[in-house]
Amino acid sequence: MPDSTHNIQFNVRAGRYFIVESRMRCEQCKALTAVFGFALPADYESLYSDTDDDTPDDECGTWEVPGFAAVLSYVDYIPESVVDHVCSMTQNYRLDHNEAGGGSFWMNHCEHCGAQVEEEELHGELESPFGPMPSEGLEAIRLHEVHEPFTAWVGGQSYDVKPMDS
Repeated sequence: MPDSTHNIQFNVRAGRYFIVESRMRCEQCKALTAVFGFALPADYESLYSDTDDDTPDDECGTWEVPGFAAVLSYVDYIPESVVDHVCSMTQNYRLDHNEAGGGSFWMNHCEHCGAQVEEEELHGELESPFGPMPSEGLEAIRLHEVHEPFTAWVGGQSYDVKPMDS
């Protein structure tokens, strides 16, 4: 379903969402820095498309409920209301051009040196900050629940995360 304000399509939606926060060492300056992301509760919907086209289209896709909470990665698009919420918490998680892989998406930046934090460092490893077994422990992840609708275009959804429905 397109967002009529921006004429942008989205592939996940939920009635509420979480801004997740943790900490990690910056690869550049080695200082401990805060990192942020988005998570959705188990009742969120994801657009499944059986075509090879990267552009979602309700006519060739089906909205499904995965049944698991998810942390999102490679977030290309979020509406202004979500931007306002996350920017009220940090200026270091923002839409930027990825120097390593190209393309633009929401990414973390070190609060000390400004270096980009790669999505794989946050989500890709077992012990990464938003991975299934964070090195700081699951209790290190802070959840900031927002009771407002959420839509986004995302490239990745990780299901091995701390339950967010408790």
